Amino acid sequence: MTQNLEPEGTRGLDQQLRHGSSLANRYLIQGVIGVGGMGAVYRARDLHFPNVDKRVAVKEMVFQARDPSIRETVVKNFEREANILATLNHPSIPRIYDYFTQGERSYLILEFIEGKDLETLLGDTQAFFSEAQVTSWAIELCDVLNYLHTHKPDPIIFRDMKPSNVMINQHNHIVLIDFGIAKPFQTGPKGTMIGTEGYSPPEQYRGEATPYADIYALGATMHHLLTRRDPRLEAPFSFGERPIRQINPSISVELETVIYTAVHYNPENRFPSALAMKEALLGVARKTGMLPQLTAPATASGRQEEGKKPLWQFECEDEIRGTPACSNGVVYVGSYDNNLYALNATEGTFLWKYPTAGVIVSKPAMLDAGVCVGSEDKRL
Repeated sequence: MTQNLEPEGTRGLDQQLRHGSSLANRYLIQGVIGVGGMGAVYRARDLHFPNVDKRVAVKEMVFQARDPSIRETVVKNFEREANILATLNHPSIPRIYDYFTQGERSYLILEFIEGKDLETLLGDTQAFFSEAQVTSWAIELCDVLNYLHTHKPDPIIFRDMKPSNVMINQHNHIVLIDFGIAKPFQTGPKGTMIGTEGYSPPEQYRGEATPYADIYALGATMHHLLTRRDPRLEAPFSFGERPIRQINPSISVELETVIYTAVHYNPENRFPSALAMKEALLGVARKTGMLPQLTAPATASGRQEEGKKPLWQFECEDEIRGTPACSNGVVYVGSYDNNLYALNATEGTFLWKYPTAGVIVSKPAMLDAGVCVGSEDKRL
């Protein structure tokens, strides 16, 4: 049975959307996923696709604050989330399908993620997560943070990394959710403290939000997952008082070092970027012999087939129209930017490039003495 909502503005602010009701004559409400202080998140079916069961998540925000300034802040945060999500395209970030307001409520229609968040998974067991599993999740989180921090035209700072904002989907890959307080990174006057106590770094309490803040919060999240000690229940910035290996002796010294680098009190002593933290995590995994069977999400250009995601991607300065060649752990590929690139085949990291005077569309040929390639400058 499908029934329309009451006319705009007549529904009580404490009343949730009913199972079987229709929102905007399009979204059939099928259940409640979660409830917060400012609204709820629902599971729904998109009726514009009558022949398939296309599920979506409906995020609701209720304008119930009496203080005009608080209400304005809440509305701006919700609109910011919609605007930011509309510019993002990454397999670890939910897609946004729609955004609209009805009376005293606004709605985001998002990609439905089948799975559980890390906070729920922590509550489902009394055992520690394995080092390999947490490392694998953290590497994926570094990938999505790197995507956000290098976003054009403005980098995006997530500002609220914590277990409840990280979903694990049915393929055991991470999805970063709740961009309500994410914002474009801009230098200038300091703002107010926004984030979650325990996971936020010292500078965020002073209203400063930079990529270093997300690195700290990722380290705090890893500490929580590996020790089961909730930082919200501890004194701020006190991770050093809870040594990971004293709580969970199965964790390697190398991983403990990475985490304590990430949660260093001083931003300049943390990893300089999410990509640098990812490289450190990969180094730990190789050294300890627990390199996860990574199928990390793609970084920007498009979504991959479910369950089939690349280990790495490298972006040249222009199109790649030729086939790459691989020899002795090195990938060679020519590009329309007139360069022949050499990349580490395992990690996709840049080794060197050789400039030519014309575009390269052919596959490099591997010789005993090196590599041979032709370009449109009529030279080999």
